[in-house]
Amino acid sequence: MILVILMILGSIGVIGECYILSLWVIAYLRAKKRLFFPYTPLASVIIPCKGIDHGFYENIHAFLALEYPKYELIFVVDSKDDPAYDILYQLTEKKPNIHLVLTTPAPRCSGKVAALLTGLELINDTEVLVFADSDIKPDVHWLSNMVLPLQDMTIGATTGYRWYFPTNWKTLLISAWNMTSIVFMFYPNYTFAWGGSTAIRKNVFEQLHIKEKWHTAFSDDLILTIAVKKAGYSIYLQPKCIMESPPETSIRRFIRWGTRQYTWVRWYYPFFWFFSFIGFIGAQVIIALGLLLLLLGYYLPGVLLSSLILFEILYGLLGIHILPKTMIYPKERYQSKIGYALLSPLVFLLLAQNTFLSALKQEIEWAGRTYQKPNNKELTSIDYK
Repeated sequence: MILVILMILGSIGVIGECYILSLWVIAYLRAKKRLFFPYTPLASVIIPCKGIDHGFYENIHAFLALEYPKYELIFVVDSKDDPAYDILYQLTEKKPNIHLVLTTPAPRCSGKVAALLTGLELINDTEVLVFADSDIKPDVHWLSNMVLPLQDMTIGATTGYRWYFPTNWKTLLISAWNMTSIVFMFYPNYTFAWGGSTAIRKNVFEQLHIKEKWHTAFSDDLILTIAVKKAGYSIYLQPKCIMESPPETSIRRFIRWGTRQYTWVRWYYPFFWFFSFIGFIGAQVIIALGLLLLLLGYYLPGVLLSSLILFEILYGLLGIHILPKTMIYPKERYQSKIGYALLSPLVFLLLAQNTFLSALKQEIEWAGRTYQKPNNKELTSIDYK
């Protein structure tokens, strides 16, 4: 009887993996099908900066080289003592469409949100608000591609995402981790606004009172996601705005970062977090049971349950073949495709660890500050139905 139950469990796991695999194919067809007319409203881009990470100088130069008819850049730094300030000052002085300002402290929100709120104070006659992180390296058409989908009035916000081009096995693992979750971004029910690259029409931003919500927010993008979806708008992933970003080189720091991301999701996005928890951890339990059954000599149910590893490898291989077709970079830059596939089972194991640890977290340490879990009045979930 127990073996029958395990066979059923394994079959459910296989069906689930087949469903996940199909998401890549459907995502590609959707991205290929969607077309937009030219659309270039006045845009304001706010970029919080803190410290000088690898690639900072090149990233800022990329922001300054954007090809767009009329826009302004607003760089926000915590203080003049921040090493980023002098570099930004030298690069941006005497440029009328570029502003450099210091963050106005806001004790009830995170430092990044305080920087965004400061940048918003400088904006007047603009039609589109764009929020970006200084660790992405936008191409010259990044802003045009970010704004383009907003001509559709059913789209409340557009989002890009980060991409890591690996240089060794550690950064390859981190890049594979990053790629794993991108497929869900192609589906409106699961798409969220990524704070590193998000655009929203100013009238929608004001209509949804996002600025007021940010005054007590730890996470800018999750609050924006919740507000936009609750109002009945969709969030559109613009794959041409999945931009290069320097990868973390420490596996330990990256695991802590991943756990922090899922903790944010648990606090503000419990629906998505719950199913991520069940899916990631459930798959690893099924695989572990399958390997145990193989060791005990129960080969048929053992093979069925442990076959999820093969599906995870296929998921990685399919993803690294399909996703680059939707992005802007030449195919020569996507190397180690077999590496992405072979590392996928380890990626899913790390994701299970991230979600499990996030279930235990009541506070987050981030950028030198500690954030406590918000109370029930501050938490809001999204109804996807």
